[in-house]
Amino acid sequence: MAAIVWVNVVLTLPFLIAFIGVPLWMTFKSPDTSPDHGQARAYLRAKAGLVTVSADSHDGTAAVDHASDAARIAAAA
Repeated sequence: MAAIVWVNVVLTLPFLIAFIGVPLWMTFKSPDTSPDHGQARAYLRAKAGLVTVSADSHDGTAAVDHASDAARIAAAA
């Protein structure tokens, strides 16, 4: 191979190592920084408990379906 190819490889290696190494270093530096979803779960549980039949639907099916969706989301969390 030509010398220019070897120079290219040698100059590429530090950038490749930095491109892979910096995100890995950031991940291993602070692994326990996951978000706390406790307030969101409490909100969804409260929202599921407070759903009432809307005045728009005469038979109440839309509100019941929405309540079951909110309950399913809160249960999955």
